[in-house]
Amino acid sequence: MTRALITGASSGIGLATAKLLLNNGYDVIGISRRGDVEELGQERFQPLRMDLSDSAEVDRGIAELLKRTSIDCFVHAAGYGDFGSIEQFSVARIERAIQVNLTSALLMCRQLVPAFRKRGRGQLIFIGSESALRAGRKGAVYSAAKFGLRGFSQALREDCAADGLRVTLINPGMTRSPFFDALDFAPARQQENAILPSQVAELVWHVLNSADNIVYDEINVSPRVKSIDFNATKPK
Repeated sequence: MTRALITGASSGIGLATAKLLLNNGYDVIGISRRGDVEELGQERFQPLRMDLSDSAEVDRGIAELLKRTSIDCFVHAAGYGDFGSIEQFSVARIERAIQVNLTSALLMCRQLVPAFRKRGRGQLIFIGSESALRAGRKGAVYSAAKFGLRGFSQALREDCAADGLRVTLINPGMTRSPFFDALDFAPARQQENAILPSQVAELVWHVLNSADNIVYDEINVSPRVKSIDFNATKPK
């Protein structure tokens, strides 16, 4: 049985990926802040509550997990958007954004990669962002994290290739998901203005099932028509 570890499994791309893998016979360990995920309440899904903003909790949680089970693939889909001019950010707000969107991936891989190397195989898929390719207004902190994730995945790919590991970065554009729930902008309403989480999950599935002798270094995917609704309002 193939076992996947997925972060951000309670919503958006992480949830869509967990559903797809479960439906195709995988065992899934899903990391999220709330732990239990009602939509995934089945025998082969194991929820793991973890706050990715807490370095000690992440380090301890992954160490404990690897003591009791093996992982075949890792999909890092967790993350959140925080936008604004840099002077609007407190130190704590910057640290949390970088921790969740970047540092948590490094901390997990610090322990997952040696386990994969020991087995001589493993796949790591990171969900990046179009903000890892081109930074925009009010996106200094978010883009810094996503550019960092892109650099990390490139270096990790070079470091691990000879050990049988494959590393892929997927950079989605505007995706219609809860990512925008707390923001004051969102993809426009037409179908062609946004990617669906299930479509990104299908890319993950394609990568996982690709031939062992190749690696998808980076996949960039965008909605056909890019249009943003700046009249979106934050939930009360």
